[in-house]
Amino acid sequence: MDARRTAPLTFGQERLWFLNHLDPHDASYNMFLALRLRGPLDVDALSRAFDELVRRHEPLRTRFPLTEAGPVQSIPPATPQEIELVEAGPGERRLAELVAERTNAPFDLTVDAPLRVGLLRVSPRDHVLSVVLHHIAGDGWSLDVLMSELVQLYNAFLRGEPSPLAPLPLTYGRHARAERDAGVPADVVAYWRDRLADAPVLDLPLDRPRPRTRSSAGGFVVRRAAPGLADRLAALAREERCTLFMVWLAAYQVLLCRHSGQSDICVGSPVAGRDRVELEPLVGYFTDTLVLRGDLSGDPTFREVLARTRETVLAAYEHRPVPLEQLTAGARDGGEPFQTLFTSQTAGDPVAAAGALTGLEVEAVDPGFRHAKFDILLDQLGDVSVFGYNPQVFDAATVELLADRWAVLLERIADAPELPVMRLPLLAPGERERLLAWSDGGPAEPCAGGVLAAVTRAARLTPEAAAIACGADVVSYGELAERAGALAARLREAGVRPGDLVGVSMPRSPDAIVALVAVWTAGAGYVPLDPAYPAARRAAMASDAGVTHVITPDGINGTAAEHGGAGERGVAYVLYTSGSTGAPKGVAVGHRALDTRVGWMAGAYGLGPGDRVVQFSSLGFDTHAEEVWPALATGATLVLLPDGPESLPDVLAHDPDISVLDLPTAYWHRLVEVMDEIRWPPRLRLVILGGEQAQAPAVAAWLSRFGGTVRLVNTYGPTEATIIATWAELRDGDHRPPIGRPLGGTRVHVLADDLSLVPEGVPGELCIGGDGLADGYVGLAELTAARFVADPYGPPGARLYRTGDRARWRPGGTLEFLGRLDDQVKVRGHRVEPGEVEARLLSHPGVSQAAVVAVDDALVAYVVGSAAPAEVRAHAALTLPGHMVPGVVVPLDRLPLTPAGKVDARALRAPRFERDPAMAFTAPRTDAEQLVTAIWAEVLGLDQVGVEDDFFAIGGHSLHAVRVMSRIRSIVELDVPIKELFAHSTAAALAAVLEDLLIAEISRLSDEETERLLSTIEDTRP
Repeated sequence: MDARRTAPLTFGQERLWFLNHLDPHDASYNMFLALRLRGPLDVDALSRAFDELVRRHEPLRTRFPLTEAGPVQSIPPATPQEIELVEAGPGERRLAELVAERTNAPFDLTVDAPLRVGLLRVSPRDHVLSVVLHHIAGDGWSLDVLMSELVQLYNAFLRGEPSPLAPLPLTYGRHARAERDAGVPADVVAYWRDRLADAPVLDLPLDRPRPRTRSSAGGFVVRRAAPGLADRLAALAREERCTLFMVWLAAYQVLLCRHSGQSDICVGSPVAGRDRVELEPLVGYFTDTLVLRGDLSGDPTFREVLARTRETVLAAYEHRPVPLEQLTAGARDGGEPFQTLFTSQTAGDPVAAAGALTGLEVEAVDPGFRHAKFDILLDQLGDVSVFGYNPQVFDAATVELLADRWAVLLERIADAPELPVMRLPLLAPGERERLLAWSDGGPAEPCAGGVLAAVTRAARLTPEAAAIACGADVVSYGELAERAGALAARLREAGVRPGDLVGVSMPRSPDAIVALVAVWTAGAGYVPLDPAYPAARRAAMASDAGVTHVITPDGINGTAAEHGGAGERGVAYVLYTSGSTGAPKGVAVGHRALDTRVGWMAGAYGLGPGDRVVQFSSLGFDTHAEEVWPALATGATLVLLPDGPESLPDVLAHDPDISVLDLPTAYWHRLVEVMDEIRWPPRLRLVILGGEQAQAPAVAAWLSRFGGTVRLVNTYGPTEATIIATWAELRDGDHRPPIGRPLGGTRVHVLADDLSLVPEGVPGELCIGGDGLADGYVGLAELTAARFVADPYGPPGARLYRTGDRARWRPGGTLEFLGRLDDQVKVRGHRVEPGEVEARLLSHPGVSQAAVVAVDDALVAYVVGSAAPAEVRAHAALTLPGHMVPGVVVPLDRLPLTPAGKVDARALRAPRFERDPAMAFTAPRTDAEQLVTAIWAEVLGLDQVGVEDDFFAIGGHSLHAVRVMSRIRSIVELDVPIKELFAHSTAAALAAVLEDLLIAEISRLSDEETERLLSTIEDTRP
């Protein structure tokens, strides 16, 4: 090929070439004009005009083949431009289809010229001119050049005159070669790499999950600003020494900030890269894409955001040209430092220029373009806003609502730019009324007469029915009432008075449930003091709550606390949650709130005497109240787990009548992983989830197995709202399972910091009101006042609990959970304040710095100091409950910090099990030990396991234990109870148990069966 007719690609062309080859069917980089030409069109003059344009501007005829050296511009000699002549006929619908077909047809840049021209004949004096140009050969400026020159050439040829156009000062190929030779200044690359370090990914509320393969199909929503608005915004720009472009950009970043909940917003914006006069008359791709990173942190006013935007834009212009491709390596979507585009058109109007075609009336025609480069983008054309969107992830109605809010936002910015951006109104007409309707769960139906009365009624009506089952121990309703009455009498004799708070420190057993009923019968409220907690923590909780007596397996113990506080129909219970100040805080829940919740649960879950409800949660967590009280209030049987949650798979396997499970979502996720290894009770009809976000793949897997036979209900609620406040029946196909709608008697709002309503789809704080609110925090009046505030949307005197959780309304009125506003985390469904754990770790003399994070449903502590990891864990366990003791302690030389001086969680290395050098490795010595260590290594993904290794210390958890026992059962056909692994947690100890069971089993087998079993075990050797 003649070297004079090839040229390198510019940096910008290189990226467009890559995208074209990545998806040859993508037409999103097509540029277009569609013009209705009415009058005596001279087709020959039009054809000659296009021929001259193609001769004059080499990009219009350039191909882009791939050579050994990479893609190049291959510039053939000029030939006449083909104009496709189409007989369209008089039908407007058919005409629109023909125009859209041409506009949306992709280019093969290797063989196709990047310019297509079509002339659609409606009648002899009525035509539509379709001009389509691939972006690799031109930009918005180029369209202006083309149309201006087309008019001049057509008019001249119509008059029989030669071309009036002056020769071009240089070719595009020369420009491309010069750009490549010059390269990019190192300071420019350094500036942009620093500016775009850790660029955030825009997290807008999608209507559907983003597919693995992105289509370029797009939709558009158009809005015209109110008369005079653009002039008012221009006046604001002059006041702030800005351009109107900066005002539009700042406003768009505010819109994105409000809808994503992010204060760090990156927006791509194309700008004309014609920084020399000689480039102005050329057709070609000169566009630079600037990444404009907006900072909306610190509750700024719009004027402050505008000032920041001005600085950002000016700095970006100072560091042009920037080949974005060098920073992104041609990656698409998630690989780019922005996920949305903003364009403000300031170039000429090619349609208006076409109006100078001699003898013709010209008007724009809808080109029917249906492609979008990004999920969302905004093109501001004067006072017209055009929102483009990807219909794979957004519904048209969602973007129309976004466009309506854009109009509201712009009006308010023009009126009051001094307002903080988070308080600028966004609600479109009619939204307030819709949000208030969604927030109301309707009337409450409390448990008739109260929960205690319902339990007493069940005992009177069905005294022989099983109230509590714990293994072989079954307590009837009659026995429950009798034993609770007797214990209540002893409580009164011990000095318990109505209004007191009584501690219950009992292991899982029917006696613990009897104690709860007895405390209420005595007129007091109960405070669970889990005997598994460290003694110091139990003592601190009892003292803080003012517990007057404590029920233990040994009897009733008095304390030094004063009487009174609960009230006969006052506090039902006090539960302690993790506290950010380093100490737990008690939440007092009243009987009225509990009556409301239990009444709703009994009806919504359809509970009755035929049900067997598993009591999974510890009494120290509020979920126990959802398991215990609805079951006993409706005459159902409460099934206890005598060996704790880890024994649930065994209980499920041996109790076919279990019908209801209430599980922490994190535990359920793990249960789904081993779903096929669980023997599920055939009468199971309802599974209730709560505690954290349910994952769509797990929901899909569960529903594919159980379909319509087992209801799957997702719930949400903090302890302060009495267990739960919202619920949803989960369905397959939802990319982010919702937390649903408010319960009866509950109001749920998504609010801004000033408690104003935020629009549908916009993140805000989830706030709860209604009959289910707790009374407040024990002995913490200031905290109670800060979190339980006056409800501006409820009746007089109503309160609203500020949860600190982020959420947003979805179309149709369901809620989506988005995480926390603060550092609080959930671990296995339990609230944990990292600050409380960190405070405990820092109290060790060998720990100078500590950071605690949640990783894969486990707490991980990163510590600096001389203390060994085992020492740190042991120190934490002295005062913290088990779920708050870090499962892994990672020693560091220093904690990584952000530029702001905070711990950089993203820079913390992922924890993994590493054998302590001081921990001796002992290889398996027997066949049973070989079997156990091989299975543990397989299940935990470890290279090797020693016989003295502890299953839980090397990364195991309860559902890993299910897999271990399932593998043992499949290999040696031996059913080993899961509790054996918890009681014998080293490989050697479990192997000894296994040997004993095998010996017992072998004694019952024939010689042939024994030989086959021993051969199977022998096969596990490496």
